Amino acid sequence: MKKQILCALAVLTVGLMARTAYIVHAQTATAAELRTALTKNYDIVALQQGVALVPKAANSRIRMIQVVNGAVTVDGDTVTAAQLRDRLGADAATIVQLTYLSVAEQRELAAPESPGPPPSAGATPEAAPTPAPAPAPAPGTPSRSVTRDGDVVRIGGGAVTVEENERVDGDVVAIGGPVTVNGEVTGDVVAVGGGLTLGPHAVVRGEVTAVGGPLKRDPQAQVFGKVNEVGIGVNGQTISPRFNVRNMLFGSLASRVGRLTATLARVLMFILFALIVTAVGQRQVQQIGARIVAEPVRAGLVGLLAEILFVPVLVVTIIALVISILGIPLLILVPFGIVLIGVVMLVGYTAAAHIAGGWTLERFGRAERNPYLLVATGIVVIAGLTLIGRLLALGLGGFGAPLYFAGYLVEYLAWTVGFGAAIQTWIQMRRGPVPPVVSAPTPAAGPA
Repeated sequence: MKKQILCALAVLTVGLMARTAYIVHAQTATAAELRTALTKNYDIVALQQGVALVPKAANSRIRMIQVVNGAVTVDGDTVTAAQLRDRLGADAATIVQLTYLSVAEQRELAAPESPGPPPSAGATPEAAPTPAPAPAPAPGTPSRSVTRDGDVVRIGGGAVTVEENERVDGDVVAIGGPVTVNGEVTGDVVAVGGGLTLGPHAVVRGEVTAVGGPLKRDPQAQVFGKVNEVGIGVNGQTISPRFNVRNMLFGSLASRVGRLTATLARVLMFILFALIVTAVGQRQVQQIGARIVAEPVRAGLVGLLAEILFVPVLVVTIIALVISILGIPLLILVPFGIVLIGVVMLVGYTAAAHIAGGWTLERFGRAERNPYLLVATGIVVIAGLTLIGRLLALGLGGFGAPLYFAGYLVEYLAWTVGFGAAIQTWIQMRRGPVPPVVSAPTPAAGPA
């Protein structure tokens, strides 16, 4: 009886050991097997301590999956195996198997395949890997020994450079100066009024946007988000001499060219200031934009009332300070108060441009999320009638006046509605916490 029990226990032990060996073998698939399973749906990029998976599908809701030091993150959020299964379905099991590989095996998984000619008979097995480093190194291969935490923002000139050994954990924004990226940027890269250059080892996890400057991208540079290039100018518009008679009737050519140049300069200046506001107070811009979408008429009435009362209130305040002996020193704060009102109006106008840009791009089938591109597009849309009217005035003189007069009205409405929404948002913040708002504009912003 004891012998039978011992035999049964031995058989059970052998079965459990075989089952365990099978499970371990299933969980420790080779890098080649995992590469075959993953490359169907993902692009694989090597990182310092792991790998990154970028979905190949253009409509994927997931931008990037990282497996670093045994942990799995999806778009920057660390997830458990159960959460990964809920978000990825069948691919979750394969990605979990990546965590069982060493860092060297993971880098082997991300190494590019080099078909090449078959090795000759005299070649040794050790000589086979040596041709691999000959091509350009894969993104992420250079060591990023320097890490810069937070956004890098440069305003008013000056170049911004991310060296090959640097990693910026945030966005890189330059207004009025060039941007050169040879290292890694985890957020977006934006250059306004200056060139943008991506070197062969550049890795940008977010989007790349160049406004008013050339974009030079090395073929080996890696950009996981969208690439946006916005050119600003008249695109070489020329004026034919045959319009000389009309020019004499409707004003001199020099005066009309000067007005068009002034309008272009004003639009560019508004784009510059709005991008600064977006870089500094993106959350406030979204809150004011939500207020414009929810109550456009009320926001416009509040803004109109504030514009009407501004001068009387300012005069009464100055008189009160002059009459009061203690208030005379406070007169030095009056210019700062005027500047503050101007800043509030600029923030409101930026929010209105954000809504207009999102509404316009949605009409062209683009669900854009880049706030800088949304704001720049919105300002161009708001000033569109003015620009078209000024362009027509070059050849048709006064016949372009109705268009740019209508354009001035549209711009005034944008400023007024944005100003009123900014005041309402500020009052709401004084009363209590502002409810959460959606970051993407909705089609309801059509009237703006």
